[in-house]
Amino acid sequence: MTYSRILIPLDGSESAEQALLFAREVAGPGTELVLFSVCPEDDLRLCRLNNVYLEVQARSLNADGVNTRVHTEPGEMGESLKRYAAKEKIDLVVACRQPHTDLNREDKVLNNLVSKKCSLLLIKPGEVNTKIKRIILPLDGSITSEDVLPYVMELAGATGAEIILLSVNSFPDIPSDRPASAKPSWEEYALILMKEVREQASSYLERISEEFDQHGIKKQTQVVFGGVAESILKAAEDEKADLIAMGTHARTGFDRWVFGSVAATVSAMTRLPMLLVRSTEN
Repeated sequence: MTYSRILIPLDGSESAEQALLFAREVAGPGTELVLFSVCPEDDLRLCRLNNVYLEVQARSLNADGVNTRVHTEPGEMGESLKRYAAKEKIDLVVACRQPHTDLNREDKVLNNLVSKKCSLLLIKPGEVNTKIKRIILPLDGSITSEDVLPYVMELAGATGAEIILLSVNSFPDIPSDRPASAKPSWEEYALILMKEVREQASSYLERISEEFDQHGIKKQTQVVFGGVAESILKAAEDEKADLIAMGTHARTGFDRWVFGSVAATVSAMTRLPMLLVRSTEN
């Protein structure tokens, strides 16, 4: 798929402007950037000032050959963004998480943004690498996780990034009533189970990786055992990844894989950008 229209919410802060760098990185030749801001409904003067600020940013981008326009409106950021994104058929929102904010409230705003047609590239404030060369893509065999594939392929096509397809599996449970004298031993039995899981996971990742081969996208596969969040973070660190991509569930917004116990840990602890995609699964 190709991003036709990318929206970047800006509030005049340097941290918010970090999103511009990433938007330029992922934009294709025909992509249009939309710089977006809101102001209080009782302060139209601030709307005009915001618009002037956006126009300055847009002129710089247009001068560099990046097709850019601006939009400012009165209202609340979350609802205004959601409504505008739906109306203007925005494909991707690139936003920088603001430092020193209420993360619970911010998560609710971000939750509202992601739809089946609009994904979110969430940037963390601070010194980050804007060049996306390696992407961690955790896959668990579900439609939710696999719906990220075309978006990751688009990013890889635009940036030349290599994709690390990651399967995280739990260590096998040994039945508590298994006699210690049983053959094979507990340790041998656990290794047998782990080998079976590894083979199944490897076969699954190899099947998925064929899609990347068809598009000439570099990729590698990894099968690991351990906690999901911890394993994703470790893989990102070990592989020197630049971005983590995950899926969200269509029925419940951000499910536990994304902004529940697992992804809350990933989001809180990683400094990497995260690409969040809404699943088409019913």
